[in-house]
Amino acid sequence: MRTMNKILGGILCIGMASLNTGCEIFYKSLYVEGGPNVANQVVKSRYSPDEASIAEVKAQRPTNALIQKDGLNDSNPESSSLAASGLFGGDSQDAIPGFFIGAGVTTPINSNLSARSGLRFSTKGSETDISGIGSNKTRLSYIDVPVQLQYLIKSKFAVQMGLQPSFLLDAEMESEVNGETVRSDAKDIYKGFDLALTLGAGYNFNNGLSIQLGYDHGFINVDEQSSYRDVNNRVLRLGLLYTLKNW
Repeated sequence: MRTMNKILGGILCIGMASLNTGCEIFYKSLYVEGGPNVANQVVKSRYSPDEASIAEVKAQRPTNALIQKDGLNDSNPESSSLAASGLFGGDSQDAIPGFFIGAGVTTPINSNLSARSGLRFSTKGSETDISGIGSNKTRLSYIDVPVQLQYLIKSKFAVQMGLQPSFLLDAEMESEVNGETVRSDAKDIYKGFDLALTLGAGYNFNNGLSIQLGYDHGFINVDEQSSYRDVNNRVLRLGLLYTLKNW
């Protein structure tokens, strides 16, 4: 309970942007961090057409011209299944570059173990290829609230693990079809809350600077509208952390 109180108190200190001595009740240092990230989304489709639905689709085609136009080969029943799977699941999800920036506080629990919490602005999303037509890129902006335990393995090397609630600020979809680009608001498509397992490692230099590598593994389905797929955020971060103040 004492550790949880320290974490909540530290988040309050950051949220108020306070550098006064009141924060020393909860934490011993304040840091800022930032750098590039690579984001992706894992899409798991729950759509699997059976033979009856394939036969129904084929029976509804009035002419061979339509069959050729929609790209489905009537001589191969499996092609209907593949087309439907591509329609509902997408052909591929590609990573997109982004960035993160934030601040946090830390306090020692013992000589090797400490707690960290903070606020971080982070961009996420992914890009989906549309076969032979174009691409669809989703850019998401979140406020992350990482809450981690950090273990010091050696004097300069540490590892972190914890949970990270995230709150959606903005979502934009950029579609490029046949050379034309259209941007639209996609915030209604995504849930406002996400939760991830966050892992990390850091190497500390002597001047308050450290290099940090982190990975966020989202395990909540963030798709608000779809009933046939799950969408989970994934983020890989590489950045610098600098200790601004020690109390």
